[in-house]
Amino acid sequence: MSEHNQAHPSLEKYVTLLAERHTGVVVIEALVCTVLLLAALIGNSLVLWMVCKNKNLRTIPNQFIISLALADIGMATICQPPCLTVLVEGKRTYGNFVCQLQGYVIAMLACVSLLTLTLVAVNRYFLIVRPKNYQKIFTTKNTRWMIAGIWLLSLVEPLPYLCSNHRYVYHAGKFFCFQVVEVDFYTLLGYTFVAIPMIVLSFCYYNVFKALKEHNKRLQSMRRRGDQPTTVNITVEDINVTKTLFLTVCGFVICWTPISIVDFIGFGQGGWYLPREVYVMYTFLGQLSTVINPVIYGVMNKTFRDEYKKLFKWSDVADITQDSEETPHTQESKCSVL
Repeated sequence: MSEHNQAHPSLEKYVTLLAERHTGVVVIEALVCTVLLLAALIGNSLVLWMVCKNKNLRTIPNQFIISLALADIGMATICQPPCLTVLVEGKRTYGNFVCQLQGYVIAMLACVSLLTLTLVAVNRYFLIVRPKNYQKIFTTKNTRWMIAGIWLLSLVEPLPYLCSNHRYVYHAGKFFCFQVVEVDFYTLLGYTFVAIPMIVLSFCYYNVFKALKEHNKRLQSMRRRGDQPTTVNITVEDINVTKTLFLTVCGFVICWTPISIVDFIGFGQGGWYLPREVYVMYTFLGQLSTVINPVIYGVMNKTFRDEYKKLFKWSDVADITQDSEETPHTQESKCSVL
C-alpha cells in the first residue's frame, strides 16, 4: 500500500476507544446520529415536495434552495448511514469502495453547499446593490446553468486529491473516511474551495447590508420631512429574504468553522491527537449542517410555515396554489420559500 493511502499511526487509539465505549455512550451516539439523519432526510425532502407540489414556489430564489436540499439529502442518504453502522457496531463495518465513495461524496457535497450559498450571496448583491443588472443576469435559464456549473465544479473538486495517488482513510474518531493528514499541495488544495467562496460571501453581504442600512436612513429622512417615496427599489420582502438567506450562511459557518479548525490542528500537529469527544462533535456538527436550513425557513418565513401547515393538512393543490390573478412579481415575492 502506498504511504499516501496508509492510516496515520495516531488513529489506532481511536479504534480501541470506539470499541470500548460503555453501552450508554453507544446508545446516545447512535440515537443522535439517527435523529440527525432522519431530520435531514425528512426536512429537506419536505422542502422539495412543497416546491414540486406548488407551482408558485418554483421561483429563482427557490432554485438555490432546491440545490441545497439535494446536497443535504445526498449527505443523509450516502454519507451518514455508514457512520451510524460504525457507532452501533463499535467498529468499521464497510470496505474500501464505500470508504472512498463516502470520502469523495462528503467533499463534493460540502463544496456544493458552500458554492450554492456563495451564489445566493451574489444573487442578493445584484438584487440589493446592483438592481439594474439583476433581471438580466438572474433569469430562470441563467440561474439553472449557474447551479449546474456549481455541481459540475464540485464533482471535480476532490479529483486532484485522488489523482495524486492519495486515498481517503478510515478515521475511527470521526467514524467516517477522510483525507490523509499530510500537508502537501493536494491535501490543502480543497481548502481553496473554502477560502475563495468565504471571501466572496463576506464581500457580498458586507455591501448588501451596507446598502440596506443606507436605504433605511433615506426612508427615515424622508419620513421626518413628511415626504412619501415615489418608488421603492428595495421591498420589505427583499429585506426579509436577504436576512433569511444570511442566516443560512451563518448556520453553515457556525457548523463548519469548528470542523475546519479541528482539521487545521490535525495538519499542524501532523496527526490526530485530540480527545475522541472532539471528533465525535466534529462529525455531528457536519450532520447538523444538513438539518438546519429547513428549520431556518420555517422559523423566519411565514409563507414557508403556511405551506408546512397546508402540507400536513393534506390540502388540495387548488387550495395550496395562489390565485392566478396575481402578477408574476407578486407571486414570486409571496411564494419564495425564503
